[in-house]
Amino acid sequence: MLTAIAPLFIGFLVTMTMMLALRPVASQFGLVDVPGGRKSHSGEVPVIGGIAMFMGLMAAVLAVDVASPREAALMVAAALMVIVGVMDDRFDLAPYARLLAHIAAAVTLVLASGHNVESLGNLLGFGDIGLGPFDLIFTVVAAIALINGFNMLDGLDGLAGGVALVALLGLSFYFLGGQGGAAALVVSLGLVGSIVAFLIFNLPARFNRPFLAFMGDAGSTMLGFVLAALALLAVQPRGAGMPPVVVLWLLPVPILELFTSTIRRAVTGLSPMQADRGHFHHRLLDAGFSVRAVFVLYLAVSVISAAIGIWLWKAGASEPVLFYVFLALSAVWLVGMRNAKRLAGYLPESLRRGRLPPLRRHQRSRAARNRG
Repeated sequence: MLTAIAPLFIGFLVTMTMMLALRPVASQFGLVDVPGGRKSHSGEVPVIGGIAMFMGLMAAVLAVDVASPREAALMVAAALMVIVGVMDDRFDLAPYARLLAHIAAAVTLVLASGHNVESLGNLLGFGDIGLGPFDLIFTVVAAIALINGFNMLDGLDGLAGGVALVALLGLSFYFLGGQGGAAALVVSLGLVGSIVAFLIFNLPARFNRPFLAFMGDAGSTMLGFVLAALALLAVQPRGAGMPPVVVLWLLPVPILELFTSTIRRAVTGLSPMQADRGHFHHRLLDAGFSVRAVFVLYLAVSVISAAIGIWLWKAGASEPVLFYVFLALSAVWLVGMRNAKRLAGYLPESLRRGRLPPLRRHQRSRAARNRG
């Protein structure tokens, strides 16, 4: 029980402390976001959430003392994500410099864990889809995809943190059953506590406007990487771990965002890493949803998806059933996005855009930034 409770409190307390300690010095290091371009927040906002959350996670792992050399290597790779993210937040790194860092972290993840995704499971109902000699490549690409999927989500207050929190709670529930090892549980719960502390400074709410803070690329890429690492541990070993299809249910929004964005950019001739305004949260904002409404919607969809996916799995639903039901619900989501303007008409006045004081519409405004 101590292994479960201690990481939560340590991650929360250390992250909260670091958020308060870093705020006064953020401007001295250039770690602030200023309004202008597509950014409509008021005043300079510290971009310190990624550093604070990582410090909270590290403190939780070190305090509980369950880390092995394998977990230590994973934390080093997560630190690489934070360092490169901080440099990107400060100096606007070239796209391929970031990509190289993501590849290095993903390869470290695979080599340090000793695991690959060897099979996608019986997704279609015709037997296991084995990856054979491509298992290493698939695992690395999947990790990079999740890193960038969370980078795409970090466009409005609370989105990346809220979606990550739900997925981590689902993984923590699984690890509490004894699968994955004590270290995986500590990392998962330590990051849960860290995200909760950060969200106090980042929720789309009125109370935190005076001390609003962003996570920056340091935070979004770190969250994506750690979730990729924990998901990889959860699906091991094949046949005894979590079926890979359940990961889709834990992370529906970033997975669908990444999938649709990649297709959209390929069709329009853009680079897969080229920034645009076609993300789901952009469509919802343009349709009339307020920032708060988008956050509530994303959180609700994430919670419902995770709950249904875990329930179906625990109830004995087959992998094909899990996959096809996920595809059906994904189609409903995509249809909803195409009809976002009509759906906005059903929102209460308090959740419509323009009815509340601006909360945040944080998007990278530099044209050269290669963002998801």
